[in-house]
Amino acid sequence: MIVKTKLTEIQDEVAPHIEKVSVKGYGTSSFVYAVNHGRAVEISEHNGGFWLEFWEKSGDENAAPVNEATVAICEQAIQEARRWLI
Repeated sequence: MIVKTKLTEIQDEVAPHIEKVSVKGYGTSSFVYAVNHGRAVEISEHNGGFWLEFWEKSGDENAAPVNEATVAICEQAIQEARRWLI
């Protein structure tokens, strides 16, 4: 499946120097979840591009993301995730 392939590519590129990174969910509901230094990012495929949600880690399970972004290509998603997490 294309979604899983691209998300796995993102996972592999973001993983070095990151505390935790994994692909969660199934099919079109799959997303990359990465955590580092009290921050997290979720990356999912969205309308042919990628949707990113940026989080500050907190005890509030219902907390809203600090920021959201959409990018056109996989490399942009990787750059934005690294920028937030490192």
